[in-house]
Amino acid sequence: MKDYITEINRRLTFLRTPTRVIDWHHSTGNVVVQTPKTNRSEIREELSLALGVSCAVLRIDEVERCLLVAEKAESLPFETGTRWTKGIAFEVKGKPITMNPQSTPRAVFFRINGFSVGIYRKDQLTGSEVSDKDDHAGGWAAISEHISKAVGGKWTVRSLVRVQGLLEKARTHMT
Repeated sequence: MKDYITEINRRLTFLRTPTRVIDWHHSTGNVVVQTPKTNRSEIREELSLALGVSCAVLRIDEVERCLLVAEKAESLPFETGTRWTKGIAFEVKGKPITMNPQSTPRAVFFRINGFSVGIYRKDQLTGSEVSDKDDHAGGWAAISEHISKAVGGKWTVRSLVRVQGLLEKARTHMT
């Protein structure tokens, strides 16, 4: 982990930016960043260059508000053999959305704000009531494609558990 952060910060140094990665969560590419900059587009561009992938950039308070909405969202009706797994999609590129994206057979969406969408991913369960790993139909990556097609732009999706974990890491760096 430390080598990964050191390498990303070396790349950011070459870009002559004060932006630095100070932590990351698991292998999902979710990072905690510290920067005096306020221009979200500029930060996103720097991180995208350093990481080699497009990024969504949010402040801690924005993630907290998104989580609050997603966590309080009503549960969906029970379906035998199904578990609804909550997640959040964050806009990487595009225009703010003003409506709920249309649901798909694999997911139900609800608008959180112009740049975030709450998700219920429909996971099939095996006979022993655990998620059927052979029936994920692309998992979260497929869900981000559904949202991109529904509302335009580019989106990244994470389970609520991953977003909560990243937020906990970010909070440990607040002073």
